[in-house]
Amino acid sequence: MPSFSGNELTNEQIDELRDAFERYDLDANGTLSAKDVRLALISVGYEITEAELYDLIHSVAVSDEQELDLQKFMRMMAPRMAHVDSDQTLCRTFSIIDRDRDGYVSVQDVRAIMVVLGEVVTDDDIKDICRAVDMDGDGRISLRDFISFMHSPI
Repeated sequence: MPSFSGNELTNEQIDELRDAFERYDLDANGTLSAKDVRLALISVGYEITEAELYDLIHSVAVSDEQELDLQKFMRMMAPRMAHVDSDQTLCRTFSIIDRDRDGYVSVQDVRAIMVVLGEVVTDDDIKDICRAVDMDGDGRISLRDFISFMHSPI
């Protein structure tokens, strides 16, 4: 499997990136403009701000180059593909924990998953877990809270 700056891409990821690149290379000149790069990124599940976009482009572009060829696009995306995949896994995990499918993990959901995992926890332990994962402090655990917590340093 090709490696881009130390990040291995699977054949599936290479195909996905190539498809995204070709889909947004509307004039078929073999390069993507910054706007097209952003659309391609969104199509593979990577939402970014405009500032982040230009930082990404400059991480692989030569001097003030504003367009990327396929090779540079893949080199730019290689470290991010693992992030996208892990977020997809976290979304699936969240949906399993969110038993009533209301978009939030409740105290009861946390208690149920702890039972399934065979963990013996007190009500205070569960409240502490919920407080720790509730990253925005609104009293409930959303998908965004869950992903932020899982990516936060321990």
